Amino acid sequence: MGEGPQKPPIGQRVIPCDVKPAPPAWSGLHILALAAILVLWGLKFLPATHFCHPAGPGRNWVPFNTSRHPADLSHQVGGVDIFSWISCLDLRTLAVLTNSTLSSSSNPHDVSFTFLIPEGGNDQLPLYKIKSVIPDSNVTVTSQKKIKDKLNVATPEGNFLWWFRNELSPIIIATQFSRKRHVYISADSIVKGKVEDLVPVDLGSYAISAAEDCSKRLGDYISMDVLSAVQRTAPKVLVYTEPFDKDTCLLDVDVLIVEPRNLKRNLIDSIAFWAKAVNLASQRDSIRLAMTLAFYDDYLKLPTNWKRTNANTDILYYDGPKNVCSKYGHQHEEKGSGEAWQEYLSQKSNAMLST
Repeated sequence: MGEGPQKPPIGQRVIPCDVKPAPPAWSGLHILALAAILVLWGLKFLPATHFCHPAGPGRNWVPFNTSRHPADLSHQVGGVDIFSWISCLDLRTLAVLTNSTLSSSSNPHDVSFTFLIPEGGNDQLPLYKIKSVIPDSNVTVTSQKKIKDKLNVATPEGNFLWWFRNELSPIIIATQFSRKRHVYISADSIVKGKVEDLVPVDLGSYAISAAEDCSKRLGDYISMDVLSAVQRTAPKVLVYTEPFDKDTCLLDVDVLIVEPRNLKRNLIDSIAFWAKAVNLASQRDSIRLAMTLAFYDDYLKLPTNWKRTNANTDILYYDGPKNVCSKYGHQHEEKGSGEAWQEYLSQKSNAMLST
């Protein structure tokens, strides 16, 4: 006789054949891999620590300045503070700079101007005259004597800054006058672009953002062999330690975004060192080259439309009549070379400001 189905032993459970067996327990490697995935996924919620600006000269990763807090970032939502230094007082150039900037701005009431004028005379009279032709402007006029009094011209640093005050005016303003982020614009300028476009530019840890002047290169002014020899013998804290590129463009300081709190402590010493080392025939060229070497690979590049080159850029040269001063203090009027300035200064205002 055939045997029937066998009964399982008492106490033993029968597992149906269509039920899959229990999965194996996770190994330590599985757990570690899952933990790594969760950690990497969580990193995306952390704030950024570095950025690489596409306009930076070296395309380097730059750390954000984490010392700043929301109270320090008023430039991202506030107005535009413009500073300018004029070596030979002419109120027509300052009025054209003011009116052209305001006319091109989307928010003219958020733009303020501080003009540093040569010492001597009544500081308030130029202010009254500018306000009489542009009554809605937010303008402050200050004598350069206030900076001279603050500088200790008996020290090498103070004497160097004041001796080259016209060439180094952006550095003087940033170190001696305004510790707030601002825009520096050369006094003999006509602004066609919107200055508020410069407000949201994040400098990161850079102290300045500047356009470049590539009409001449570094190698056109000085031999790379000489430059390398100077590098080797100079104090390391004052010079760039990597090899210089002979095709480097010079800094254009007609328009600068300046964050004074990011300026290096030894910047003035570095500029003074290079000015003495290169010692070109032209004082202006020596300082421009010294500033280029002191800021080498350490600034953010402004778009080329903020360089004074032609009528299609956002900033032009003032082309009207203006006063010109000799190094001995003599003053004469130089005729204008164009008509662009007339759009921002009427004949009546011109007559009032030229006297």
